[in-house]
Amino acid sequence: DYISLVPTSAHSGDGMGNLMAMLVQNSQTFLAPRLSYTEELQATVLEVKAIGGFGTTIDVVLVNGKLKFGSTLVLAGTEGPIVTTVKALLTPAKMQDLRVKNQYIEHKELKAAQGV
Repeated sequence: DYISLVPTSAHSGDGMGNLMAMLVQNSQTFLAPRLSYTEELQATVLEVKAIGGFGTTIDVVLVNGKLKFGSTLVLAGTEGPIVTTVKALLTPAKMQDLRVKNQYIEHKELKAAQGV
């Protein structure tokens, strides 16, 4: 058997890039068979909040499938199921800090996997 070693230094930080590259490479190699995409919609609701100008919004992680403008959604609520339609699909601008208030990018359709 072989053991992979990556020389790193706790004092200077040397080798951290190599360590991260090895972790990514091993993850892609060993986890690739477990990854699959299906057309069936699968999403996780992270947060429901009110945003000025948009009203009540839902932060969602889209895992599988496609989410389209005008689609009907059924969500689990505390008082029973909530039926609503998608009025806008908004994502933050690429490479922007989410804590900084920026304009959102509007989409007609989004495909998994990403945050909406």
